[in-house]
Amino acid sequence: PFAAPEAYELDDLGLGSRELAAAQRLGRLLRLPGDVVLLPTAPALAMRELARLPQPFTTSQARQAWGTTRRVAIPLLEHLDAKGWTRREDGSNRSIVR
Repeated sequence: PFAAPEAYELDDLGLGSRELAAAQRLGRLLRLPGDVVLLPTAPALAMRELARLPQPFTTSQARQAWGTTRRVAIPLLEHLDAKGWTRREDGSNRSIVR
């Protein structure tokens, strides 16, 4: 669920900005900064994995738990922060908001 396609892969599938915007409006995908496109269930699945980590956790620990890259992990963590589901503790640690 955390393997976001690269921009060229989206282009190869004929999914441009208009198609992605329409899919986002319909709730079929989640668009994050940096052209990261995930399934709409990704945040909930991400939280499930984060709950298994010792708190607080690092970006690297989250990335490894999700089996993804920094290109995906950073915007996903920022999305979770913005929703109030996680918060930055300091420069390198985050924790789940309970």
